[in-house]
Amino acid sequence: MFPEPHVEAIEGQVFRSEALSAHVIEEMRGHLARLTEGRPAGPADALRVARERLGPSALPAELSRAALELLDWGELYDLLADPAVEDIAIQHRRYVYAFRGGRWTREPEIRDPDRLLGGIRRVSERFGIRTPSDIKPAAEGAFSLDLPEPIGFLTIRISWSEPPIVPSSCLTLRLARPGRAPDLERLVAQGVLSPEARDYLVGVLARKGTLIIAGPTGCGKTTLARALLRMAARRFRLVVIEDSYELMVFWDGRPDSDPGNVLHKLTRPRLPGEDVVPFTAFDLIVMALRERPDGIVVGEARGPEAFEILRAANTGHGPQVTTLHTDSIERVWSRYLQMAQSHPEARDLPTRTVAMMFAEAVTAVAVMAYREEGGEARRFVEAIAEVLPEIEGDSELPVLRTIFLREEGRLVPASRPIRPGFSAEAIGLEGLPWRGGAHVW
Repeated sequence: MFPEPHVEAIEGQVFRSEALSAHVIEEMRGHLARLTEGRPAGPADALRVARERLGPSALPAELSRAALELLDWGELYDLLADPAVEDIAIQHRRYVYAFRGGRWTREPEIRDPDRLLGGIRRVSERFGIRTPSDIKPAAEGAFSLDLPEPIGFLTIRISWSEPPIVPSSCLTLRLARPGRAPDLERLVAQGVLSPEARDYLVGVLARKGTLIIAGPTGCGKTTLARALLRMAARRFRLVVIEDSYELMVFWDGRPDSDPGNVLHKLTRPRLPGEDVVPFTAFDLIVMALRERPDGIVVGEARGPEAFEILRAANTGHGPQVTTLHTDSIERVWSRYLQMAQSHPEARDLPTRTVAMMFAEAVTAVAVMAYREEGGEARRFVEAIAEVLPEIEGDSELPVLRTIFLREEGRLVPASRPIRPGFSAEAIGLEGLPWRGGAHVW
């Protein structure tokens, strides 16, 4: 079980967004309006105007603050610039909470909700994200900000609700800072996983296996996936498919920088008022199969692409990594089956057939958790199971065997891995103190 978020009011805080005079801001807004000619302005437009107006001597923080002011996001500057902030919740238009260090804290109220919400709406629409309307009063999507430090390259996943499903406007902004993510050795040092578990997961990907990283929201699935992919991408060509840039393996997010032999692709929703055909994760997986990848990485399996992941793995495309929202090993299969059967070609397949595809394609499952240990909130791998390439007797269930289990604050070896090609001997872990017996899910 995960503890309820701790909400703590912090008094006496004030926003520090007074550095630019109102006159200068209005002057730059006029320039921005002329530059964009009526279309919604994006971060690059705002940054260009700020650079031109403030000149070459402007500090990076001044440019970032000015760009956000031009986008009408100025009241969120301090939170976006704080690397410890992972989520921002805006309740009933003006009440703000931030999630940092495993706890929710009360932040200063929004002084001009109309301006801020209007700015969020315009930037969202600039990136092709549908915002709430009278017909559908809720929306979600993701986009990226690329501004000078202290904000840097920041991806934002937004969930927005309007009346009548809530009393007043409510937004949640989930923040990801790919350029500041820890590598695999740092995760081991932080106790996220043990050296032995690290060696097993690296061995799975080195042998072109398929790994599912599961867990609840905010537990560190993307962070672990990125760290593992940095190891795999030194040897393999990867295609990475996401709805916002989060699994940035070597890439710093800028269009002219070197991403290594990793092809990053984004899904594209249908833009309001446009007839452009959208690109789903399913579409991009099909395209990726023609781009000579060693492995295909889907940032998060949410729907029919789950079936394509199985087909790609069963045709020799590996290593593969994907993340999945569920909170235990025993629920991974039921959740995955639900998504795979939403694929038009899988709807009429017997469950046993899909289960066999899963068992043959998926090598291992790592489940992460996020809870308090020793008085502080921690993220860690709670268990790792291997998937045997078989179905359990006459049932329709794949066999998942726990091979690492968290005990007394550490991920320790449990049952010896035996999957052909990924056994303890094949990966070079035969010397670990494996126990007898196995916990089969």
